Amino acid sequence: MKATRSLLPEPWLYLANRSLAPLVPLPLMYALAQPIGDACHALLSRHRENVKRNYAAITGLDPSDPVIERMAAECFRHFSRYVAEFMHVQGWDTQEVLDHVDITGAEHFAEAQAMGKGVIFVSAHMGSTEIAATLAVLHGFKITAVSEEMRPRFAMDWAVASRRDMGITLLPVQKAGIRLLRALRKGEMVAMVVDAGPGLPDSIPVTFFGRQTLFPAGPARLARLSGAPIVFGLALRAGKGRFRAHICPPLVPDRLTAGEADTQRLTQEIAAIFEGFVREAPSQWYAFREMWPVEGSTNRR
Repeated sequence: MKATRSLLPEPWLYLANRSLAPLVPLPLMYALAQPIGDACHALLSRHRENVKRNYAAITGLDPSDPVIERMAAECFRHFSRYVAEFMHVQGWDTQEVLDHVDITGAEHFAEAQAMGKGVIFVSAHMGSTEIAATLAVLHGFKITAVSEEMRPRFAMDWAVASRRDMGITLLPVQKAGIRLLRALRKGEMVAMVVDAGPGLPDSIPVTFFGRQTLFPAGPARLARLSGAPIVFGLALRAGKGRFRAHICPPLVPDRLTAGEADTQRLTQEIAAIFEGFVREAPSQWYAFREMWPVEGSTNRR
């Protein structure tokens, strides 16, 4: 990938973020961010309609139903809270992170690591990705993560800087494959998301909320190639600045099963796990990409 000049005047601006974040309470950051979320809900009509169609699919309601309207508005507000966390968590030390989080299944990290093949950490655009990433780092993993290009460019520069400071290397989707495999062979962790929408290449059919859609096959194919287990995890907001993190039991590739059949099995299991969390906290799923495109449409971003 051709090197380009960063728009982020680091390190001073990023270091200022880390230094100043503890001075502003997280609830105040949420309050300051909420009007931005409300404005995005009002102005970003394409994203808003995608959210409504996705929520209609998981509830069985019509996209114009007032319930769906309220869920969509709350989705944008939760996303504004995520942005606030993106800024605020940078200033937390290890103990502060642990003081804010109730963790279920932390032992599954050690269980997966003990297999000696590296770990494929799978998550989604849901809840607080900052908390989920921080927990993986606190468990001692060196992490390489796949990321799509963000717009505006400033957001991508900031994400790269913040992740690098945490010890996470971000790679573009297009050139990640070999480097991810190398990281796993060194016993490291690679991180991927599964709800990128059905418009991406190398996606396979799965059943999600009783309807067929496409999920990326990358995590399952990488598990097949490397022998590494897949661990699904995320962190949901629990109110009052607290979070509930969930680390699920490892999914292990079966070398006795034909490659495509095992890829299908693993990807379907990932979809089923993710569905359970969406059912629990649908408004914390940033469903801005249409997961079940209407016939004849393309995936709207």
